[in-house]
Amino acid sequence: MTDPSLRIGIAGAGAIGTTLGVRFALGGHRVSVLARGGTLDAIRDHGLRLVDRQGEHHAPATAGGPDDLGEQDVLFLCAKAQDLAALARSSQGMIGPGTLVVPVVNGIPWWYFEGEGGRHDGRTVRAVDPDGSLKALLPMDRIIGSVAFITAERLAPGVARSLNPLRLSIGEITHRHTGRADRLGAVLTACGIDTTVSDRVRDPLWTKVIANLTSNPLSVVTGATLRDIYGDPSLAPIARQMLDEALLTAASFGARVALDPVSLLAMGAGMGDVKTSMLQDFEKGLPLELSSICDAVIELAEMQGLSMPLTKNIASLVRYKSASAAGCRKEEGAP
Repeated sequence: MTDPSLRIGIAGAGAIGTTLGVRFALGGHRVSVLARGGTLDAIRDHGLRLVDRQGEHHAPATAGGPDDLGEQDVLFLCAKAQDLAALARSSQGMIGPGTLVVPVVNGIPWWYFEGEGGRHDGRTVRAVDPDGSLKALLPMDRIIGSVAFITAERLAPGVARSLNPLRLSIGEITHRHTGRADRLGAVLTACGIDTTVSDRVRDPLWTKVIANLTSNPLSVVTGATLRDIYGDPSLAPIARQMLDEALLTAASFGARVALDPVSLLAMGAGMGDVKTSMLQDFEKGLPLELSSICDAVIELAEMQGLSMPLTKNIASLVRYKSASAAGCRKEEGAP
């Protein structure tokens, strides 16, 4: 990564992928977006567009299918957990011998036990990689862990809005300090994404996991925004109990969560009237990202002999509500 103009691949042109693509293009890098259907056509015709705190930006990007885009210097995989394996297969042509692969995912990632050196080293997280396909498809020595503290909404194909600060934490999944992570962090920061390079990337990961766990499922059950989930007197105690369950699990794996529970709740409430990504998916009738946000955390807790009763119950309510809504949509669409 010595060339000032990098080849940046974006696989997954949703809200986060579009946001990253625009920021990289504005920073002078060559952005290639793996896309299909209407999204492919929209990006080819109009490029990418982002509305953020600095205004409205239009940015050029090359868009193509799996066979159209060549090897990249850095490939960002921006997908829901349930879509990641298919995206990894489609993006194989973008991964060369020197490509860094940066998965930008919610919840516990499949690489959690890779290179961490503990007693579970190399173990598969079954909830997110049940058949081991991600481990087989993506070269572990090229993975850079990432944690995105970015709230973004997809407005249309190739168009996103993100009105909160853009923040990212990255680091080697082996918890080593390397020049390549430092260089990538510098590139991200120069492109307007405030990036911290961590020697313990699983620590900020747990902060994001806890934020997801305490907000996303509750948002589907209640329809509430972040402000109410963490600030309403009826909902905040539920979020706090789920937070306590998750904090105990994180501590059992040696994670150091930077913020105390009160600060975590205050930070969430301070995000304002933002709909979680899971609520947005529910309202659109899309599959929900429960495997990485809920199931994987519960799996890790059970590995340590811990229980997460409220988290399990809330996840069950979300599954019921999602299945019920899908059934209603199916009946409405029946002749």
